[in-house]
Amino acid sequence: MASLTRHLAVDVGGSCLRMVALAPDGRGRPSVVGLAEVELAGDVSKPGELFPLLVAGFQQGLGQLPGRHRDAIFTLGGPAVFTRLIKIPQASPGKLDQLIQFEAQQTVPAIEQALWDFQILPSVDPGTVEVMLLAIKKETVEEITAAAAAAGLRGHSVTLAPAALLNAFFFHYPEMEGCTLILEIGARATNLLLVEAGRIFTRVIPLGGNAITQAVATDLQETPAGAETLKKAKGFVHPGGSYADAEDPVASRISKLARGVMTRLHTEVERSITFYRSQQGGGKPGLVLLAGGGALLPHTDLFFQDKLKIPARFFQPFRRLGVSGQGSAALIQRDFPAWASGIGAGLQALPSAPAPVNVLGTRQKDPSQNRYAQGASVVGIISLLLLLLLPGVHGFWQGAKLHGQLEERRVLLDQANLAVKSQADAKKNLEDTLRKMELVQVVEQRRHRWARLLEELRNQSEAGMWITRLEVKPGEPAPPGAAGRPTPADVVVLEGMFEARSREADARAVEEFRRKLEAGGQLRSVVIVEREAPREVDGRTDQVALTFRLRAEWPGETTSPAPPGDKSKKP
Repeated sequence: MASLTRHLAVDVGGSCLRMVALAPDGRGRPSVVGLAEVELAGDVSKPGELFPLLVAGFQQGLGQLPGRHRDAIFTLGGPAVFTRLIKIPQASPGKLDQLIQFEAQQTVPAIEQALWDFQILPSVDPGTVEVMLLAIKKETVEEITAAAAAAGLRGHSVTLAPAALLNAFFFHYPEMEGCTLILEIGARATNLLLVEAGRIFTRVIPLGGNAITQAVATDLQETPAGAETLKKAKGFVHPGGSYADAEDPVASRISKLARGVMTRLHTEVERSITFYRSQQGGGKPGLVLLAGGGALLPHTDLFFQDKLKIPARFFQPFRRLGVSGQGSAALIQRDFPAWASGIGAGLQALPSAPAPVNVLGTRQKDPSQNRYAQGASVVGIISLLLLLLLPGVHGFWQGAKLHGQLEERRVLLDQANLAVKSQADAKKNLEDTLRKMELVQVVEQRRHRWARLLEELRNQSEAGMWITRLEVKPGEPAPPGAAGRPTPADVVVLEGMFEARSREADARAVEEFRRKLEAGGQLRSVVIVEREAPREVDGRTDQVALTFRLRAEWPGETTSPAPPGDKSKKP
């Protein structure tokens, strides 16, 4: 294994600085001699705040490392990183450089304001060379290197996270076969790589751990710092399905918010895999390696294992490295997947590094010195023109930048939609409860309706009066749209008898009964249909009892009102 000199690698993340000091061991193999991790206590996205935060962070990190360090390799990530895979014809070294320069001019947006580099990759198509272009805004690099200089540190090389991950993967997993998916979940973006024999695919997804922090801050009405603390203390990715919620309501809520963000990330991952397989002829991933600080949220590996239906493991960036230095073991044990890019940047110093990308002073690479270099051949200008018509693999850098800027508003919109849905569900539950209560009320009314009628007849009838027949004819059904209105009254026909007494008493008995029924409230519009007149013999009534028949209306119940929003039932 090729040896290397003592040097420092610095991973500049969206919320943290990680420094790795490497040196050769007794046999010339790379070894970690010091680690430092510094949280950036502020909002690096706000103009004017990044520079002082970085200066303080660099100074604090250098103070945690053994010895003195002046030069460093920086690795940068985030949504501002632009990646693009292109294919060009095989050509002589000088001609190949010209073709790459021409393709970069056509591909990298605002190239005059960017720093870029390229890496030649293995190609499975005869007669072509596959090239990975990487770019980042020049002002971003200048601000970071200026902050490092203010802290006494010179950046002699700046690589980008996708290239650093490739270096770390090929160094630590040389035995890996088949297609491997690498997901480095950072604070503001996720680096996706698909590595397969003869093929490499990369994409930067503008979605990371900060999206969960923003969701927690919005939902729980916390400051960003408070939300980050809660996320780290109580957060995890909810398993979904029928799994029980956490007993702590805050932890339960954070877990569901985290699952929502991870579900969006999984959607983008699936899109990338589909593109890779359909457009580049790649295979299905057989393993996913999780890296980055965002992968430290508990159950992240189980989430992607369940969603992708393949084993999920954490990236082991110290797998083939010796480690020494006070405090290094504790940092590795706490968050070892987060060091993948930093270790990869440090391994770039190896002469055999597969992706020695440096965007400081874009240079022409000699393909003969690259282990992925292809044999030279002359290809006509017609082939070049045809290849220029091939569609790009990913969106432009400007699109990635725009996605990053809109991410906060997208999270806020998702939370607003969630609140609206929650209110709609609560309203629906209330309407269902009201309908059930009204149904219970109607059933209760019907249950006592006959009892009240019979009780009314018993109370209003006089001694010596009997009801011999009671007939109820139901009213017409309520017409459509009659919600909330009384149903048409039923018709009640009463037949009975009363004891004959005297002419005056007999004449009053039925009328008095009719009047009491109408005043009682159970029946209305009570009328005498028939009343038997007494027969008199010698001036006296010779009948023991006389018959009568009454007709009345029996009001029904009130129909249940239509639920709000039901367009089929208008008031």
